[in-house]
Amino acid sequence: CPSPVQGPQCERCRPLFVGSALAGGSCLPCRSFCRHRADVCVSRAQLERHRRDPDRYPLE
Repeated sequence: CPSPVQGPQCERCRPLFVGSALAGGSCLPCRSFCRHRADVCVSRAQLERHRRDPDRYPLE
């Protein structure tokens, strides 16, 4: 898979990248995607875990 893509069929963005690698889509660095406004880059699943149990899943 070309960087920053991963997965058995190059279908996912690597950690710290966001977007959709499906059908030739692009993966952007999180800091660039968030316009340098975020200190933490997490996936939707990580954010949901944090919301359910912030002590167990801190965003650090």
